[in-house]
Order: sequence, then structure tokens, then C-alpha cells
Amino acid sequence: MNELYNINDIRQLENELAKNSNDTDLMNKLAIGYLSCREADSFNKVDDLFKAAFEIKPSIKTANNYAYQVISDWNDYENGIEILKPFVDKEPKSFMPYNLIGYAYLMKENYEDAKSYLKKARSLCQIEMVEIIHNLAVCENHLGNPQKALALYEKSIEIMDKDNESKYNKAVCQIELGQTTPIDQIIQDIIKSEAYKDHTAWVSSAALSELYYLKGDLQNAYDFFNQNPFTPDLVSDMVSSYLLLNNDKPKFKKLVDVQIGEKYGWIRELNDPEDEDYYDYSDQERITQIKDLKNEIQVLKNLEYSLINPPELKPTELYKTVFCGCLFYDCKLHGTQFDE
Repeated sequence: MNELYNINDIRQLENELAKNSNDTDLMNKLAIGYLSCREADSFNKVDDLFKAAFEIKPSIKTANNYAYQVISDWNDYENGIEILKPFVDKEPKSFMPYNLIGYAYLMKENYEDAKSYLKKARSLCQIEMVEIIHNLAVCENHLGNPQKALALYEKSIEIMDKDNESKYNKAVCQIELGQTTPIDQIIQDIIKSEAYKDHTAWVSSAALSELYYLKGDLQNAYDFFNQNPFTPDLVSDMVSSYLLLNNDKPKFKKLVDVQIGEKYGWIRELNDPEDEDYYDYSDQERITQIKDLKNEIQVLKNLEYSLINPPELKPTELYKTVFCGCLFYDCKLHGTQFDE
């Protein structure tokens, strides 16, 4: 967040709250102020303020803001839903609680409930929001409705798609529908965008490599894979492993050896009582981690033989959600609603 609250604003809010310790609106403002004022150095107080406001005065507003902090800062979608759902059931007039709980359900891969709440959010929102439309499209994809999803992605692109998420998902959706002709143009549009040039969004060369792979264009898939500055984890990224093996076998073998060596090194550290992190783990945790590492070593040793055929890559593995945006009631920066 930008610093719309300066340190004097923060001190004033703190003084007001000291005099009115049960004022939940002040708690809300101060918590949001802490988030946007680095000089206050009080980020660690934010969770407690939202929680206290909710406990003092359980309402749509306090539940929403507490749940939003839990969901956006801690990625605790289940707890966020538990906090918010009783108040969403009271049918708030604002789109924000519906958008928030819909996003949480989407992240938990409960696409039916996510769709229901996001549709409600869209109907209540006074403007068309990319975050709602894009995520609603993702729900339609996972529910087996690619034509509905495609229309939603086109709407999202029409409004604003500066980070290329909707263009990327639209391309995946078209491949799923067998419409491969327009994909090259979408990729060119992504490559020409500022976000792609500045490396400020997740739609990177690695993402485009997966798109070409899904399309069946293995040469372009490898060319874009080669532009990625990050080294793939060969165990978890079978597609990259396959591309590397079939285009630069010596580099593939070298990387296999390096990653096997790294895992043996981690096992030695886990078994070393003098290692600085040794006592961070229980005996059972250490046993489990060592077992997992040994399994990964075995996978790496057999990797070349397991990649005779191209690994399957499903469209559902590629569809990406977008963050729901700021959904705090009474956020000074984003001008969100104050009333419930």
C-alpha cells in the first residue's frame, strides 16, 4: 500500500483509540493505517486489531475485515470462510464480502460455491471488476463450461488486463476448445506488453513455454523454456525436464547430477546435530523429510527412462486465479465502502 497515512495520522488514531478502547471503527482505521505506514513499524499489531474489533462487535464489516486479513496475509482460506460465512448469510448490500468468500472458496478449489458467491458479487458491484470476472471464468473452466469462461475472459481483457492473466487463460481455454489458430497472436500480444517486458507479472517465458507445450508446439516450448533465467526443479516440473532432455541432453544430465547432489547434502545436514537448523525439527519430521528426499533422488536417477513419452499437461493445471484486490471496508487508499 502507498503511505496515505503518515506517522502523525497514526499517532492521532492511537491517541483516539486509547480514549475509546472499544471503538471498532477506530480499530479498523488504525489497522489499515499500520498496513500503509512503514514508519509506524507496527505491522505485527494489525491482526490483533482486526480480531479485537470482530470480537467486540461481530458484524459484517468487522468479520469481513478480519477475514480479509486472515485470507490475504496468511492464506488461511478455511478460517477466513469460517469467520465470514455467518455474516454473508445475512445478505450484506456490499459486493465485498461475496467477492472475498468467493475468492476463498476458489482458492480451496470449491468451484461451485466460489461461482455462486462471485456471481452475487458481480451483480452487486456498481462497476465491472476484472478480479471478479476473471475468477468467475476460472470457476467456469473447472466446472466444464469453457465457452462461458471464454466470454468472461474476453470481457476481462476488454476492461483491463495489464498483467496478461486473462489473455493467458483465454489462450489455454481456446486450446481446450480446439481453437489453436488465435494462440500465436495472443502470445505476441503478451510479449509486446509492458508487464512482460518489465518481468513484473507471472505470465513469463516459462508460462508461454507451457502454453506452446499444451498447443503441441515443442520447438517454441523449448525456445521459451530457454529464455527462463530460473533453473527448473526436475522432480516437480516434468514438462521442463522433458524439453531439456530432448533438446540438450548433456545439460539435462548435468542438472540431474547437481540436484541429486543437493538432496544428498540436505540429508547430511538433517543428520548432523551440529547443523544450525538441526533442532528446528522433531525426530519424526526429520525422518519424514529424509524419506521424501531419498524418494526424490530415486525419481531423478530414473528420470530419463520415465520421460520416453511427453508428460501430459492438462489445461486445468494452467488456469490461474487473480488476487481479489483490496476488500477492506473503509480503506482510505482504495476508497472502499464504509457502510455495511
